[in-house]
Parts: sequence; C-alpha cells; structure tokens
Amino acid sequence: MSLRDIKKSWTLNEFNAMDDKYNFKIKRQESSFVGVEGLHLESGAVESFQNYLRRFQFRQQREEEDRSHLRQGWGARMPQKNESKVKKNKKVIVEAIYEPPQEADADAAEGFVMLDDDQEENVEQVASLLGLRKVGWIVGQPPRETGFQFSAAEVIMAAELQLECAQGVEETPFVTVRCTVGDEGNVIVEAFQVSLQCMEMVAEEALDIGPNPGFCYVNETFTAIQEGKPSPTVENNFFLTLVPIHGYQSDMFVTQFPFVNRPFDDRQQTHDEMKRQLTKSGQAGWTFIDLLSDFALLLYLCKFLDVSQDMPKICESVKDREVLLDDGYKIIISSMAGMDGSY
Repeated sequence: MSLRDIKKSWTLNEFNAMDDKYNFKIKRQESSFVGVEGLHLESGAVESFQNYLRRFQFRQQREEEDRSHLRQGWGARMPQKNESKVKKNKKVIVEAIYEPPQEADADAAEGFVMLDDDQEENVEQVASLLGLRKVGWIVGQPPRETGFQFSAAEVIMAAELQLECAQGVEETPFVTVRCTVGDEGNVIVEAFQVSLQCMEMVAEEALDIGPNPGFCYVNETFTAIQEGKPSPTVENNFFLTLVPIHGYQSDMFVTQFPFVNRPFDDRQQTHDEMKRQLTKSGQAGWTFIDLLSDFALLLYLCKFLDVSQDMPKICESVKDREVLLDDGYKIIISSMAGMDGSY
C-alpha cells in the first residue's frame, strides 16, 4: 500500500518518526553490560580449548585458501537472582565449555558450519540439573592484522546469540570470547559483547556481510549515519565492547575427561578414559564424586544411563557434596569403567 492509502494526512513529526525506524545514528557503546566484574573463565576448560587449537597452529588449510579452523563452544555459569535483567557490575562465571559438532568450511562466512547435534537435549538438561545455563561462545581465530578482531559474520552471529539469550534487544550476560595467537606465539584470550545498537540492527536485518570482513555492510533498505553523513558500511570495532577477564578455578568441576566433537585429538571419549580418571579416587585427596564432577564425563554417562531418572540424582551429588552419591551408582559407573566395582 502507498503511504497515501495507509494514512490520508501526515504531519512532519509522524513522517520523521516513521523514517527514523530506518535510520541508525552510529554511536559507540562505552562499556559492556557485564561491567567491571567481568568474565571469570575456568582455567582448566580454557586451557584444554587452547591446547586443541595448537594442534592446528590456530588455522587449517582448506582447498585453495588458508582459512582459520574456527571452533565454537558454549560456556555455563551459576545463575544469579534476577537473571532476566542483568545489572552492570555483575560477574559472569564460566564453569564449563561444550563444543557442538562442527567442521571447517572455507566457503562459509564464519569459517565453519554447525552440524546436527544429537546431544543437544542432553547438554541442556544436564546443565539445568547442575544449575548452569548458556552464557557465551568461544571462537578460535588465526592471527589477524592490527585492529581487526572480529569479522562481520562473527559480529552478526554474536549479536544473534545475544538476542537469543536476552530474548530481544535487552542487556544480557552473553559474551563472545576469542582465542588467538600473537606475533610471538603467545596465546591471547579476550572477551567482548556487541552493543545494544548492533543487536537492534541485526534484529531489523539492517546489517549484511560484504567483501571486506572488517566492516558490516548496511542493507540498502536502511541508512547508517556516521559523523552526520550516510555511510554504506560500519567498522566492526564500533559495535564491540571489551569485557574484563579474570582467572578462575572451579570448586565444583574438574576438566580431565576428553572433549567430544574434536577430530584428530589424541584422546577420545571411551570407557578406558573414564577408568583412567576415576581410578585416581583415593589418591592425592581425590574422591570419587570429585572426579565424576566433570561436565564432559557427565555428558558421556548420558549415553548409558537414563537422563531423566539417573542423571538428576548424580547431578544433585555433584552440585551439593553433602548429598552423598548412592553406592549403587558408584558400583554401576565403576563397572562401566572396568574397575571391578572398586571406587
């Protein structure tokens, strides 16, 4: 319908209000939604992620071009009160990382494609039983030129994930963590959030991917205004806010069991690996429940135990060590690991 058919008479203010829906005055957001308390990354989980990336020198050859082997994983934290409205200066605690199935793809804008995950429901259910929820994603990147931290595809994906977590254009604890290597071979880990304006533009489908990955391209339906002038692109860094990172060692979880969905890794998830881990019980202060409190191992058990009946009882003992694990589960799990009932 034409504007005249929609409304017979328009005031200037009404027209400007309608037009403003398609105009974005680009402005930098000075601080993240998380605030100064920042992101607390579980050291064992992040170290495991870094070590796997080193196998590929933080990159993987793909056909004609040199393309990064990007890995993404989900973090989880202990929930706080009033999670729907995250106040600034609230810290985000990453207790565990899960890497969904994926493969490198030179033709994909992000550098990888996500595959169907038959464990997705188990991941969500076990995380919920442990009092955890999804709070971010972590990406492995190759070295990039100075000032270029995220590609347009990564910025848009980060905005989509923040929108999903916040259920709209709202403040959220969801963070994007990048893991890369510096000029001297040192590993660099940084955390970011995209701005509320970026979330709004992605929600309106105002941003596109173009030939220069360092810029987001503005859809022709919309207008981005920078320094008082229309601009067909927006530099990615305008949308990024830095999140402070703090080291953290979980007092609930260990990170010793092999991760799933890691092709060419030296270790795979097997009963022998479970035996290697659980036989440490009684040594160096380890207890059976300490060693069982491994997010990757708990997900592995979901393949053999009932997720609805067995896992809630096991996870309750992991979450609250005063709730003793039933001896029957110790015997079953020890037997699965080939420990002859010893625990």
